[in-house]
Formats: sequence, C-alpha cells, structure tokens
Amino acid sequence: MGRLYWKFFLFFFLAQLTTGLGVGLYILFSISKQNASIDHSPIGHSLMHAAQTTLELSGVEATKDLLAKWEGQQLMHRVYVIDQAKQDLLQRKLEAQWLNSLDATINAGPSEDVARVTLADNQSYLIFAISNRGNRSRGWAPPPPNIEDGEPPPPPPHELDHANPLFKLVATFPIKGLIIGTLASILFAAILAWYFSKPIKTLRLAFEHAAEGNLNITVADKMGSRKDELSDLGRHFDYMASRLNTLMQGQTRLLHHVSHELRSPLARMHMALGLALQNPDRAENSLNRIELEANRMDKMIGELLELSRFESGMVALKIEPYSLSDVLETIVSDAAFEASSKRVHVVLKNTYTGYLQGQPDLIYRAIENVVRNAIKYAPNDSIVSIHCTLQAEGKLIDIEITDQGAGVLETELEDIFKPFVRGHSGSQVVGHGVGLAITKQVIETHGGKAVAKNLKPYGFSVTMTLPV
Repeated sequence: MGRLYWKFFLFFFLAQLTTGLGVGLYILFSISKQNASIDHSPIGHSLMHAAQTTLELSGVEATKDLLAKWEGQQLMHRVYVIDQAKQDLLQRKLEAQWLNSLDATINAGPSEDVARVTLADNQSYLIFAISNRGNRSRGWAPPPPNIEDGEPPPPPPHELDHANPLFKLVATFPIKGLIIGTLASILFAAILAWYFSKPIKTLRLAFEHAAEGNLNITVADKMGSRKDELSDLGRHFDYMASRLNTLMQGQTRLLHHVSHELRSPLARMHMALGLALQNPDRAENSLNRIELEANRMDKMIGELLELSRFESGMVALKIEPYSLSDVLETIVSDAAFEASSKRVHVVLKNTYTGYLQGQPDLIYRAIENVVRNAIKYAPNDSIVSIHCTLQAEGKLIDIEITDQGAGVLETELEDIFKPFVRGHSGSQVVGHGVGLAITKQVIETHGGKAVAKNLKPYGFSVTMTLPV
C-alpha cells in the first residue's frame, strides 16, 4: 500500500483518537467533578434527611450509631455530619474539595443539598451526602434502620427517578463529549481535505494549460516538500509535458526540414522544365534532370515514411535467426562499388560467426546506412573498418564502424541520429540526414542501442549494440 494510503489512515486514526480522548477526558472530568461536589440526588437527600431526623430527635450518639451502621453497609452514598469545627462525628477524613463545595453551597443561599441542625445545647451541625458513583442514582441501597417516632424509610428508586424515560436518556447522554468529538472530526477532515485538494487543484489547472497548448508549465515545484503519490504524479506530469513539448518541437522542425528538402528539388525541376520549354533542343537533358530530382524526392519520402513507421511502433518484426557474418559480408561487397569512386577501402576486420535473432533485412538496412554514411564523409584514399566485439558474458555484441574523416562537433553528437541533422560538413555531400535516424530506430526496435563518438586524433565511430 502506498504512502497516500497511510496518510489517509493516519488522519482518520488521529481524528478517532482525538475523539476518544476528548470523550474520555470529559467523562473523567465529569466524574471527578461530581465526586468533588455535594450530592444532590434523591437518594442522597433521603439519607441526609434520615440523619437529620435522627440527630434532632435522638441526639449525637444515636446519629453516630446510624452513620457507623451505614458505613458498614458500604452504601454508594456516604452521609457526613460535621460540627462547627468542621469535624465529622465519626472522625472520617474530609476532602478539601468537599468543604469548598459545602461553603459554596451555603454561601449561595438555602439549599436542599445541605441540612443545618441546631440542638438544645446551641451546638450547630451541617449534614450533607457524598456519592461514590456520581450524582445520579444507579442502584438502590438498603434502607436505613427504623427511626424513632415512626419516621418512614427512604422511598424506593422508582419514586425518586424521573418518570419520563426520554428525559432520563437526555440527562445521561454525554453531549459535551459528543461536541468535542464532532469538532475534532471537523478539524481533521478540513485539514485532510485541504491537504489533498490543493495539489489536485494544481494538477487540474496544469492539465487545462496543457490542453490549451502551454507545455512549459511545471507542477512539481508547487507540491512543496510532500513525498507521496501526488508529488510523484506532479513529477510525472512535468516529465510528460517536457517530452510532449520536445516531440512537438521536433515535429515542427521535421515539418520545416521536409518543406525545405522538398522545395529544393521542386525548384530544380521547375528550372529544368523552364529550360526545356525555352530550348527544345536541350529537352532531353532537362528531362533527365527532372527524373533525377523526382527519384531523389521519391527516395526521401520513402525514408520519411519508413522512419514514421518505426517511430509510431507500427513495424512488426519478423524474428528469425540470421548470420551476422553473412549480413556484414554482403554489406562490404555492396558498398565496394560506391567506395571505389573515392578510393576508399571498406574492411571487415573482425566478425561474429554466431547467429542473432531479428529481421535480417532491417539489420542490413541499419548497418548499411552507417557504412554508406562513413564512405560519404571519409576522405579519399582512406579506410572504413567494421569490427565486432562480444561484451562480458557474451550477451551483447558491439558492431563498430569507423572512418578517418573529420568527425562532427561535440555539440552535434547527441543530435546525429535525429532526422535531417547532418553535422557541420553536411552540405558537402548529397543526402537528407534520415539514414542514421532509421538506423537508430531499427537497432532500438531489436532491443539494442546506437552511439556515435569522435576518435582521436581524427575519425568518427558509430557503435551499434545488439543482444546475442
């Protein structure tokens, strides 16, 4: 699973974790707050009134006995009776927050949560209840013992609780915890939406610009420091836009070069036609010139169509075993006639006697283009050599063709395999600059590569690498 998945997971996990912590903290705070305050539940009030009646009618000792008996029964409500010195009758420890809550309740005015009793000896006592389980009654404790003068025991819970169950549900629902969780979820959802919508919006705008033809736009630098699938998508978009821009510029240049290359022979054909009309006696020479130019145009158009087929991937290779040695010997034999006019010797210094897999006629065309190109640029009375070398483990073979010419500029090496690129000395020879482009496409279609380099102190080399 990718990095984007884990970011979604982390955001939602943090949202849920924050919600859980918020609800938990609210409950803990509520319980702590309830335990730190005077109880005001009906059961607490009932026990408090029972202790008040006992103190008023039976005195301090009877009240001590009653409180001790309740203490032994471990009721969920504990009743405290304190004197003017704020000492409990049973000498139990009083928490500071209870006393603070007691003072706050008394200062607020008369309250049903605290009972004040003044005996005949002018001793004053305060009676209140503390719940060990919060302020709401959740169970029924045993009733206190019989009280003098027939004081009835506290009523059962169903008489104390509210009769409406909907009211009870609303009263016990943790609405504050729900609010905390909701706010936390909204916060993290907003952050998550912003975090992922911003790069998506950037990509959408970039695609709109690309659709309008503006391929110079970049996205990766607007992604910030994020490292996920969206940033990868931005980088791939930049690469795609750059490649498309390069291809479109290449197509524009190709159209320009084709127009230029076609204009020249057409101009010469018009000139020959005009001479033939003006001088019928020399019509045969003019027709021969027109035929020559027409053949050149036909050859160039054929090469362009073949190059286009390779670049579009429309060529389906007919794979079969072939002898590389036989292909090279045929090329040397066919190139001898063209090379003899410049007294250039084509030499096969080292060959490979094994078999390769591919389409032999295309391999022949690719290697022949390089050899003929070397013959064109080689000086008179020089040598064009062909040398085969197996690379490590015998998985690849290099076919290197070298000449003793002046080579090309270093800045032109990367473009030498592009259509209509002929180097600084291209105007000195006849051609269209398409041969090496076809060679590169054929070699790459067979799973290899073609590399050109200048030799020291002079010379030029093209190396074609094919899988064995």
